[in-house]
Amino acid sequence: MAAAAAPSPSPAPAQAPKAPSPKVVVPVTAAEAKLSLEEEKHVLAVDDSSVDRAVIAKILRSSKYRVTTVESATRALELLALGLLPDVNMIITDYWMPGMTGYELLKHVKESSKLKEIPVVIMSSENVPNRISRCLEEGAEDFLLKPVRPADVSRLCSRIR
Repeated sequence: MAAAAAPSPSPAPAQAPKAPSPKVVVPVTAAEAKLSLEEEKHVLAVDDSSVDRAVIAKILRSSKYRVTTVESATRALELLALGLLPDVNMIITDYWMPGMTGYELLKHVKESSKLKEIPVVIMSSENVPNRISRCLEEGAEDFLLKPVRPADVSRLCSRIR
């Protein structure tokens, strides 16, 4: 006896292909692109501790800042003097670093006709009142105690030029 052929499953009803969602293209002129880049504030973070550099960079980037990090005050001055960081809006530096301290970096920046308008913020894990006073008298914008917190960064936002 011949086996009865199993009924073939009925094909699924044909569905119309989904139309791709329309993509909106907004033309941007070169001037608008440049303006957008100029609006993004650039902070130079200087600290000999890679952990502290990473922490401050993360906090600043989460606040929508562009961040360049360097490991020494000497390197920061080299990059600034060579014009390799022409658009820095603020420098945040550790106080105590080998070679050149953040205080010495502050003095160099404030003595330079090219750099003196850049606000400099000093950070330190040591709460030494006469050190804090001396930095503020030399032109530091602020003195932050480590660990730096997001609230410290938001307080600085209005000072970034």
